[in-house]
Amino acid sequence: MKQLSEHFNTLNKLILVGFGISCLQLVAGIVLLLIRGFDHMEGSWLFSIGADLFCLAVCVMLCFSCALNYKDRNEHTRVFVGLLTSNAVALFLDEAAWLVQGIPSLRLLNMTINVLFYMSGIMLIFQFWQYIRRVLKMEDNMIQPANTILNMLLVPMLLLCTVNFFYPLYFRVGADGVYQRTENWYISQLYLLIALLIVVMGLLLSHASAKDRLVAFSFAAIPMVNQLVTTQVFGISTQYSATLVSIVLIYGVLFAEREKSINATEMELNVATRIQYDMLPNTFPFLPENTAFDLFASMTPAKEVGGDFYDFFMVDDTHLALVIADVSGKGIPAALFMMSSKILIKNTVMTGKSPGEVLHTVNNQICENNREEMFVTVWLGILDLNDGTLVYANAGHEYPILKQPGGEFELIKAKHSFVVGGMPGLKYRESTMALQPGTKLFVYTDGVPEAEAANEKQYGYERFLAVLNREKDGTPRALLEAVSEDVRQFVQNRPQFDDLTMLCVHYIGKDDDHERIDG
Repeated sequence: MKQLSEHFNTLNKLILVGFGISCLQLVAGIVLLLIRGFDHMEGSWLFSIGADLFCLAVCVMLCFSCALNYKDRNEHTRVFVGLLTSNAVALFLDEAAWLVQGIPSLRLLNMTINVLFYMSGIMLIFQFWQYIRRVLKMEDNMIQPANTILNMLLVPMLLLCTVNFFYPLYFRVGADGVYQRTENWYISQLYLLIALLIVVMGLLLSHASAKDRLVAFSFAAIPMVNQLVTTQVFGISTQYSATLVSIVLIYGVLFAEREKSINATEMELNVATRIQYDMLPNTFPFLPENTAFDLFASMTPAKEVGGDFYDFFMVDDTHLALVIADVSGKGIPAALFMMSSKILIKNTVMTGKSPGEVLHTVNNQICENNREEMFVTVWLGILDLNDGTLVYANAGHEYPILKQPGGEFELIKAKHSFVVGGMPGLKYRESTMALQPGTKLFVYTDGVPEAEAANEKQYGYERFLAVLNREKDGTPRALLEAVSEDVRQFVQNRPQFDDLTMLCVHYIGKDDDHERIDG
């Protein structure tokens, strides 16, 4: 959970950095243009500068869109924002190169800008290759050698750009401050050509749809067509504007498809959430005609569906079964495992077996076909409503919390048995407690004491017990609501990364004459 939180925090920072860099370059580009002025600038130069500024504004908007799009925060987003930021840098450098063009006193700055411009182009090609590898799910065993070639050529090609400081390999800047390509300029396109060949091979081997592959190939095709059209016209340098057209196309098509998939998944998750909610008993008060007890329970999943569950039901006229459990993992797999575990436990309890025998039977049933090697921690108790005898078994779950009449809530520490689903043939230890009329039992999952604040400090048992004892005279509902509110105040705005599940029962007793307070 902590790793997931750190991933999202890092991704947010990367998006903000990309947005900030694009904004600064857009503002800087406008300011530099105003400082330089329009005197002695040819129309083609102004056209290129205008195209660069417009495309920088598009980069700003796309980065802002990624910042708002919380639904699609994943590895693809990180690579896409990196690709967008690199394109923005290339656009700014292209604009800056034209702004210093023809100024002899800025000859060295002109050379520096153009060296960086060529380097940014190589980085952009490299980043796009990494992007389409991930998005289009290319065959690793076939693509890996090609990927290695691009990785190995990256640093030498970047270093080759710096040669232009000492020798006019790709370009020269004369004493008059004017940039000109050399006859060896085509060497600078070598990395692009190799990448293009690898992209074509990768697209042929990809498992992606034909539409997605066509969109990805456009990244190379559109800039190449632009290059052929403008290569004979000095002053028109719109290759990175053309590249941005490809990026927008990727954003509009691939991301739109992903958005449809996300929306469909959300609808399915909403249905799954309702199904899971309906699987848990949620009508309170439970058996209001039975004045021997009062109880309340709640489950707040960290995702749309969770792996925690609680259950309570009458085994017969005088025995109340109480269950709380926590499945390993989160999301849909945990929810499916949770449902099957809940059904198995209830069905086995209804056969009349004791808690230890129930867990023994359920464990063997789960282990028969558990290829995913999932497990569940379970606290299972059966309360005799006639005399308050509670027989329970704990399969790797949290310690229960108990409050005797006139006392305070405290942890009841007893030796745990192993989790359910871990290995077949296990025996589960049983314990017995005598609940006096007025006793309150509180069971929960680890999402409560392990809830984390922004400083990564955990909620902990000390604060947990303090809240319970502050509200010790409250009903089970009031106790759960007090804990939920205190956890919320503790974690504040930090995302919830574990399910919060609690169950509290107040044993009133058969002879208790006090009026029952509905939970």
